[in-house]
Amino acid sequence: MLRFSEININIIVFRMSRVDRKIAENLKRIRKAGNMSLDTMAARTGVSKSMLGQIERGESNPTVATIEKIAEGLKISFDELFYTREEDIRVVDPERMEIYREKEGKYRIRQIFGYDSRRTFEVYQAEIYPSGSMRDITDKEDAVRYITVLEGELLLHADHEVYTLSPGDEVRIAGGKAYQIENRSGMFARISLLLSFERGTRR
Repeated sequence: MLRFSEININIIVFRMSRVDRKIAENLKRIRKAGNMSLDTMAARTGVSKSMLGQIERGESNPTVATIEKIAEGLKISFDELFYTREEDIRVVDPERMEIYREKEGKYRIRQIFGYDSRRTFEVYQAEIYPSGSMRDITDKEDAVRYITVLEGELLLHADHEVYTLSPGDEVRIAGGKAYQIENRSGMFARISLLLSFERGTRR
């Protein structure tokens, strides 16, 4: 699971109006589900009642620090504030998804299917720049990573071994195992990354 505290905020790109709308809807839903008043939520999170009200009404753009305080105070995962209710059938064009995490000249990652309480996995798609590389995106020991190479020739560094990967190759990496994927070619490479929380927890 990605947490903003683990990410350099300078390299995150958001369409803020869309994100703020998700936060507003989810914050109100979580508060009502917990039978909390704004006063109660303010006491639990350390965020003022007026600020919480503005966020719920979509009148305020909460900072990352504010969102972290809310998540920690309510004892929820960060992603629950960005949750989008799933349709029965959903077709996703990765090129139209927001860039979730990016390091200029190295890689960019889009979240395809994020947090949903009904499932125990998340799906990402990553593009690795020519001569770029990316490391693991989670430090959760229960998160098993399943990688599918979609385009490009890559090198996988793991457990003091180097593996050559080509389009169509599938890789499973156990939870807690560090790895790095390197693109030594002169072309973009693309992978699909599925995080499976196989012990049923993702926090």
